[in-house]
Formats: sequence, structure tokens, C-alpha cells
Amino acid sequence: MRFDFWRHWSVRARLLCVTVIPLAYMFCTFVWYAYHSRLSEVREEMAERGPLVAKVLAGSSEFSVLSRRYDDLRLTINGLLQSDASIDRIEVLDAQRHELVQASTRAPGRPDARYYEAPILKRLMFVTMLAADGKPYLKDKPAGSSVAVETMGYVRVTMSPSAMLVKQTRRFYVELLVASMGLLVCALLAWQLSQGLNESLQASMHKLRAADAEKRRLIRKVNTAVEDERKSIALEIHDELNATLIAARLEAQRIVDVSPAGEVRERAQSIITLALGLYNSGRTLVRRLRPEVLDMLGLDGAVEEMVRHHDRAGCRITFQAEGDFARLESGIGISAYRIMQEALSNIAKHARATQATVALTLDAQGLRMEVADNGTGFDAAQASAGIGLVGMRERVAAFDGRIEVATAIGAGTRIVIFLPILI
Repeated sequence: MRFDFWRHWSVRARLLCVTVIPLAYMFCTFVWYAYHSRLSEVREEMAERGPLVAKVLAGSSEFSVLSRRYDDLRLTINGLLQSDASIDRIEVLDAQRHELVQASTRAPGRPDARYYEAPILKRLMFVTMLAADGKPYLKDKPAGSSVAVETMGYVRVTMSPSAMLVKQTRRFYVELLVASMGLLVCALLAWQLSQGLNESLQASMHKLRAADAEKRRLIRKVNTAVEDERKSIALEIHDELNATLIAARLEAQRIVDVSPAGEVRERAQSIITLALGLYNSGRTLVRRLRPEVLDMLGLDGAVEEMVRHHDRAGCRITFQAEGDFARLESGIGISAYRIMQEALSNIAKHARATQATVALTLDAQGLRMEVADNGTGFDAAQASAGIGLVGMRERVAAFDGRIEVATAIGAGTRIVIFLPILI
């Protein structure tokens, strides 16, 4: 079961959940406690009133039972039932628990399963009477007692919780109304609070997005300025330095041609060799500063030339490209070329790979670049601050692109880059 369903929620929805869920939990807990406390009060009240009613009625029924005046006793019971709605049924039983009088209220609802019983006691009082000779007439009087108790019957009272439940239900509804109003007030406050926080966060996020956009714009501007400066330096090297080296080599060649064999000829030949080496170094430097192949062949041709340069016996690199790269904007093309240059340089320097693949795809959505190798890989957490990866991420971020690096120690590396481009 997934527990990340909330990730697509808005900030306001998350703030509301953070504030409302605890309030709802407290509200439900309070309602549950209030409901069960009311039920407990009803049970306690019945357990208290039932024995009391049975005891009082048993004490007042002694004469009626003894004199068999059951009509009077029935009137008393009916009056008690009418005055107390919590009593469901009253029964008067004899000593053998045979029913003498019974009355009920026929109230709605089910009566309590329990009943409360109290004995009807007959008290016999003995009066000691003395004869003329001073001796008592009652010789069989209980020793040490002047009163005897005898059970004549029982009073059984069955309670009904209906009336008590109605009263407690009203109280519960009042408490529920007060708690609901409190919950509503808290929910409204949470709504206002979330709205204020959401507006504040949206404003902060807007500022961050604006700052991020400005940062990307500055990165693109800096990269463009760097590339323009590289192009200017490359042109100066190509037009000035290389031209001067060619002239120096030609002059040295003329010295060789007009000089007889000897030290002068050898020195001139050394000058030719040095000038040719400097010329080749200048050409290499020009290609590194501003790859001419990128202007002549486009991004796919330039990357293919780069792959051919890095492809060697120890690591075979396969290349594939799909799409019309002629319509690709120059700034994006040079940035993509620099990203690919850094990726292939990392493979050559650090990966120790035997196989690698490079793929370029250009369609209506944008430019997708993928570089994968079977090398040693690296710990992405430790290498995330590397200069190479940081430079790649900055170039990708400058065009609102995405970069994904999948790697692990001993499992190779796979880098996927996507640049959204409208062509």
C-alpha cells in the first residue's frame, strides 16, 4: 500500500490536513467520551434508584400486605409509577415469591434486564407483663429480645432506562452542539490560517521561481559570454598566431633552401620543426576553444567526431543519432556539445569501462541525450558536488532541462539529459 498519495496535493491542502485532522480526532474523542459517560450515568442512576425505591416501598407495604389490602397497595404503586418515569414495573410477592400485586407503565423501549428486590418485614414486639407474684405471663418470649422480624414478602422493582436516556440524550446533544461549534470555529480559523500561509508560501515560491529564472538567465548569459570569448580567442589564435607561425616556418624554409650544409641549415630546420609543432598545438587549442566541426557538421556530426576521438581499443563506444539537428539553435548546440564532452571525458578518465553507448534524439518535444557505460560507477551522494556534474547540471538548468544520473559502485553509470526545445 502506497502512502505517498498526498504528494500531488497543494500546499494549502497539506496545511489544512495538518490542522484539521488533529481537531477532528479530538472532536471524535470528545464525542465518544461524552456518549459513553452519559450511558454510564444512566446505569449508575438506575443502580442507585432501583434499590432505594424497592427498599422504601417494602417499608411502606408492611401493613397493606399484613392486612391483605392489595387495592390500597396497588393505588400506591400506580401513583409511584406515574410520578417516576424511570420505573418500568413493580411487583409485590409473598414469602413463597407468588405474585400478589403487579403494575407496569407500558413505557416505550426495553426495560432493564436487572431487577432490584427488597424484603417486606413483619416486626413482632413482645411486652413483658408480670403477674401478681412478679413472674412474667409470656414464658416463651425470645431470650434477650423484645422484637422479632419475619419476612412476609418481597418488593421487586424493574427500572426502565428510556426516560433517563432521553434526558441524558438531550444533554449529549447540547454538548455535541457546543463541540461542533468549537470544531467549526477551529476549522474556519484553520482555513484562514492555511489561506494566509498559502499566500505567503506562494509569494515566496514566486520569488524563488523568479530568482531561479534569473539565475538560469545569468547562467545562459555567462555561458554565452564564455563561448563568445572562446570563439574570439580561437579566431585570434587561428588568424594571428597560426599565420605568424606559418610565416616563420616559410622564412626558415627559405633559409634552409639558400644555406649550404652546416649549422645554419640545421638551426633553420629546427625552427621549421618547432613552428610546425606550435602550429599543430594552436590548431588543437582552437578546436578545444571553438570546435569548428560543430559549425560545419552540426551537433550530431560533432558528437560523432568526439566519439571517434574517444573510441579506443580499451573502451568501444557506439553512437546513434535521430532527428534533424540542422535546425538546432547555436547556443543550445554548444551547451549540448560541452555536456557531452564532459560526459565522455569522465568515461575516459574515471569509468574504466570496456563498452559505452551515446545516443542523441531530437524531436518536437526537445533534445534527449543519453550516455551509458559498464564501468566502475561511483557513489552519487559523494560525487554530486563534483565540478564536472555541477557544470553539467548548471548547463541543463539554464535551459529548464532535466538530468538524471543512475549509478552505483560497480554497476556502471547512465546519464539521461533532456532539454525542452521548440524547433
